[in-house]
Amino acid sequence: MALKLSHLLKEINICFEGEDREIEFITDDSRKCKKNTLFVCHEKATEYIDKAKQNGAVYVVLKGREISDTRKAYAILCRAFFEKPDEKLKMIGVTGTNGKTSVSSAICFMLDMNGYKTGLIGTVTNRFGEEKPSEMTTPDCFELYLMLFNMVKNGFEYCVIEASSQGLVQKRLFAINFEIAIFTNITEDHLDYHKSFENYKNAKLMLFESCKTAIINYDDNFKDEFIKKCKGKVLTYSIKSDEASYTAKNIRFFPDSTTYELVSDSIIHRITLHTQGDFWVANSLAAIVCALECGLTTAQCSFSLRNFSGVKGRMELLQTDRDFRVIIDYAHTADGLQNALLSLKRFCGARLILVFGCGGDREKEKRSRMGEIAAKIADIVFVTSDNPRTEDPLKIIDDILVGMKKTKTPVFIIENRKKAIFEALKKAKSGDTVLIAGKGHEDYQILGNKKVPFDEKEIVLEALKNI
Repeated sequence: MALKLSHLLKEINICFEGEDREIEFITDDSRKCKKNTLFVCHEKATEYIDKAKQNGAVYVVLKGREISDTRKAYAILCRAFFEKPDEKLKMIGVTGTNGKTSVSSAICFMLDMNGYKTGLIGTVTNRFGEEKPSEMTTPDCFELYLMLFNMVKNGFEYCVIEASSQGLVQKRLFAINFEIAIFTNITEDHLDYHKSFENYKNAKLMLFESCKTAIINYDDNFKDEFIKKCKGKVLTYSIKSDEASYTAKNIRFFPDSTTYELVSDSIIHRITLHTQGDFWVANSLAAIVCALECGLTTAQCSFSLRNFSGVKGRMELLQTDRDFRVIIDYAHTADGLQNALLSLKRFCGARLILVFGCGGDREKEKRSRMGEIAAKIADIVFVTSDNPRTEDPLKIIDDILVGMKKTKTPVFIIENRKKAIFEALKKAKSGDTVLIAGKGHEDYQILGNKKVPFDEKEIVLEALKNI
């Protein structure tokens, strides 16, 4: 598709005089420029502008007197290029340190099961008429609006977006008016990018500046700040407090399911999940409140969730023929790892064996804390590599071990992640649970600056054939 340059520039209040070219592409990356591109330059760097023009850019938007925020301008331009597709969809945004993918997937599942065609943009997959693996949680503005445009073209009614802190800070979602915004929780993460927890929290708060309805986790320590930020309707959910709008009562955990009573001023309804853990109760609550706001009944939500098997790489139970369980989970923060381990500890039966590491070029501060948590809760720990990126894997492991110094828990250090998984499975006996944490849905490992194939499901199956 193509749009006149003058039409686009009008959206950001630039009066244009000159040849009114057809614009076929918009980008803020000079390397991606091609014929008939509108280039938005966030830095006053001549080399970027020259590169963009060499590659085919016909107009450059720069920060200056007319444009004070080029990131906002980029979002507005991309939105206009694709005919403001978000206005034709009911937009739902989900943010938080943990739980975004689980909540988003559960919402989509419930809406889809009840006849509402729902798009999804998130960490694991993007679904917009076709389904593709994600490259980042919240995509670049041009890619984002292209997906929304395709959702409209394919008759979608809803779109659920995982709103990452980086995506919010970089204004990728700036121009979207969300019908519903959901806050799951916040703990320290991505501080390598945001530099401080305060900056990270403020990034998350941005999603709630203009949403019509906010759904807030009442159990989070920072709930009041998120509630205060909301200008529209506010609903809360809790697994602990009767003060919330919706509460989970009488929670019971079983090896293959979880049950609880959904309670509000006007509702008491039994919910059954085929997923385990307090966090899955909380995540399902958030999803149910959202689905109720979209018009579903409690009976429809309950029936849908009984048929929901969870999310790839999120406490995913692998199908094996062994008498011990193997679970893959994305837990890569201290809070996420603790929640996963405590949930499994309740009903693991015998020993809980953990395989985990920490990512390189990311928050070093969380490594010792994750080591401490692992040693306190798991019965046997294999410390290994995760995505070391450009860091020395053994240095990352040393940082983890700082938190494990005072433990009597057996700890095995195997830098090669594949070997660590093999050895953990060799240790497993009848009734044991093996948790492989950190990578979840990822089917690769980042070594240096390269992604190499690394599918933990395939590795587990390979290992079991040889044990």
